[in-house]
Order: sequence, then structure tokens, then C-alpha cells
Amino acid sequence: MKAELIENLILAHCSKDELKFKDAVEKLASDEEKKGNVLLANKIRKAYAEKEKTKSAVPEFSPSATSFSLQGASPRDKDSLLELYEIINSEISLNDVVLPDSQRKIIEQVIEEQKNVAKLIKHNMEPVNRVLLCGPPGCGKTMTAQAIAHELGLPIAYVRLDGLVSSYLGQTSTNLRKVFDSVKDQRIILFLDEFDAIAKKRDDSNELGELKRVVTTLLQNFDNMPGNVFLIAATNHEHLLDPAIWRRFNVTITLDRPNNAQRDALLKKWFNEYEIKKSDKVDFKLLTKISEGLNGAQIREWASAAGKFYLMNGKIKTEDVTGILIQQLTKFSGESDEAMKVIYEMNSRGVSTRKIGKALGVPNTTLDYQIKKYKAELKEVKNG
Repeated sequence: MKAELIENLILAHCSKDELKFKDAVEKLASDEEKKGNVLLANKIRKAYAEKEKTKSAVPEFSPSATSFSLQGASPRDKDSLLELYEIINSEISLNDVVLPDSQRKIIEQVIEEQKNVAKLIKHNMEPVNRVLLCGPPGCGKTMTAQAIAHELGLPIAYVRLDGLVSSYLGQTSTNLRKVFDSVKDQRIILFLDEFDAIAKKRDDSNELGELKRVVTTLLQNFDNMPGNVFLIAATNHEHLLDPAIWRRFNVTITLDRPNNAQRDALLKKWFNEYEIKKSDKVDFKLLTKISEGLNGAQIREWASAAGKFYLMNGKIKTEDVTGILIQQLTKFSGESDEAMKVIYEMNSRGVSTRKIGKALGVPNTTLDYQIKKYKAELKEVKNG
């Protein structure tokens, strides 16, 4: 039994997993205590306690922590001298992220596991520490990663792809190793955004051999990553990822464009932040309907523009907010055809001309005529 405990102690030390090492020390001390060697058990615990006083590697979990210092400077690319990551201390809480209940529960479970690492390891269970976030641009992947970091009181090592990916043969793989080596002794979140840029399928004939070697290096670093590092990766193109990558993640979460309930919550939340009074004539039910298909980033920009309008004019109505949305979706082109395209798409998604007309302050009979005309023109172009 003692030989097995010593072996576990050595393995934990070699893996540089502080929590496993602590658990192995406690098991060894408890075993000696059971045998009546109380003095020896106390010496073992005291030796580890002394180490705890002087160590600087793995700070305790503290959701209220706001600052953190890495050991040494961020590594840089040899040729460009760009930093390979930047340290971010997130101010975004989980309450700031609007998610469906099912996704929120998964994220809350991951956070709880990370907060109870010692308890899980004591029962030979490892917490989730590798999360893949998938979904289209603007759906909240980066914000979700920042919220997880905030809830755990951990800093984020945000990997900069402009520094990581090099045109020099072999340098990207070297940069990857530098990143993982730099954080391996830290209690930190390693965030790999635009993950597909370094994790593409190795059987893609369009990719060079160098990028295939990068994936192999990435997999090796994943396998050797200690438990004190919490890795989060985000991608807009999960279909491009190498099959072997998927197996390296404990949890995959797909974030999509906000549904009706989420859009309603986001609009009300941000309208409140921009101090748009509830007494003003804004039909949130209608705004939720016409904003179908927008991502979270677009909705925030829309709410921000509405907030500026309200601040400058002292009032705002539904048609004002709708007009702002159409301007944004048409990229402020001022072209009537572009505006008609947006209106047509809204109508195609099931928003009635009566509702669009109400939002714009235009008779729905006029919109009906314009949409039919626009549809006929589209058909003519397609057939012509």
C-alpha cells in the first residue's frame, strides 16, 4: 500500500499538478496515521504546509480576485517580436451573459467543478478543464470565456494569433510550445480564440504540411497540459477542426444567435443600461420580432445607437428604433433598394407588413405593394 502511495506522490510531482500532489501527500500522511505513526504523519503534513507558505505558483480559487501577476513576461515570436498572449482580468460576470437555460447550466456546472477541484480529486474525479465554444460570430463566445474567468477569479492568457502564427517554417509550432510552457505552472485560463486557424483537419489538401505539423504539436501540448491550466477555445468554423481535436475537450458548447426570449432580455437590459426610460413608447415585443437573425453584438450596437438617439433627442419611439436598425443593416448606404431588401427579409422571416409598417410609421398597404414589386424584380433578375 505504501509503495503505491509513494508512486502516486512521484507521479503527481512529475505531472506538476499541485492539487494531485497535495492529495497524494495527504493520503500518505493518513496512511501513516492509521498505522500509529502520528509523529511521522504530522511531519509529512508540516513539510507540505511549509511548502505552501513559500510557493507562488497556484493561487487558491477566489471569485473576488481582481489581479494576478504571471511569473515572467509574456513570450514573444522570435521574428516579429509580437507577444504571444496578453493578460486580461475580466470584469464581465455570468449575469452579464444572456444564454439559454441549458447552456447556462452547463457553464455553471463547469464553474462549480473548478471551484471544488480538491474535493473531486479526493474522490479520483477530475474537473472539466478543457472547454470548446462553437458558434457564429457575435454570439458571445469571448464574452462567455471572460464570464467564466470572472466567476473563478482567474486571469485570462488571451492568445494573439497575429503573433502566434508565423510565416517561417516551424516557428508556429515553436510559438505554441512557448505558450503552453509559459502557463503550465500558473493557475490561469488559456483562451485560444479563432481556434480553427491552428486546429484544421490534417487531411485538408489545401493546407501545407507546416500547418499539419502545428495540429500535431497542439495535440501533444493538450495531452501534456497540467490540471491547473483551464483551457477554453472558441471557433466560428467547428466543421474545419481536425477530428482528433474534439476528443481533447471535456465539454463542447454551441452558442447560437439569440432566440426570441434572449433578444427580448438583451434589448431590455441594454436599453436600461443606456437609460432609455420605460415610459417611452417602445414596443419591445415588436422589436424582438424584427430583430430575428441578429447576433448579440449587432443587438448591442443597435441598443447603443438607440441610447445615443434618446440622449440627444430626449425621447424615442418604436419607429425611431426600427429606423436605426434598418440604417445599420443597410450600412447607412441611404439606398432605398438596400432598405427594401432588409424589409423584404424581415417579412420573409414571418414579420407581417402590418408590424413592419407600425414600426416604421408607414401604411402596411404601401409596404405590401413595395414588397410585391421588390419580389417581382428579384424573380426577373433570377430568370433573366
